Amino acid sequence: MIFSHILVPFDGSELSLKSLNKAIEFAKLNETIKISVLHVITFPVKRGPESLYSQVKGMIVEYGNETIEKASVILADIPNQFEVFVKEGSAQHTILQQAKELNCDLIIMGSRGLSGFKEFLGSVSHSISQHSTIPVLLIK
Repeated sequence: MIFSHILVPFDGSELSLKSLNKAIEFAKLNETIKISVLHVITFPVKRGPESLYSQVKGMIVEYGNETIEKASVILADIPNQFEVFVKEGSAQHTILQQAKELNCDLIIMGSRGLSGFKEFLGSVSHSISQHSTIPVLLIK
């Protein structure tokens, strides 16, 4: 078996859906392949009244939970073991940290996500592919 544990960063974009489907294709080759799906949330810098900031944070967490639930529904049809979770932090750091902590041996992710900035400021996928110690499959 080439891969045993695949990490899929998931933001609900079309490319993250394609990435999840590619991970499922691999998983269907062997029921022992595990898929972990990660949605990373980042909170804005705290400004303004505490109540407003708390409300914004709550909305971000709610959106993250709704987004990851979509992945969970898609994965429910496969016999493989899977997990979905939401973590807070910078996308690049959190994805690489989770890949290491979970002992993943492949990351499958979209070549760009919802931000749309792509290579202008340095995309998340570019950073992951440059700093990952495990293979990264970028989906276009």
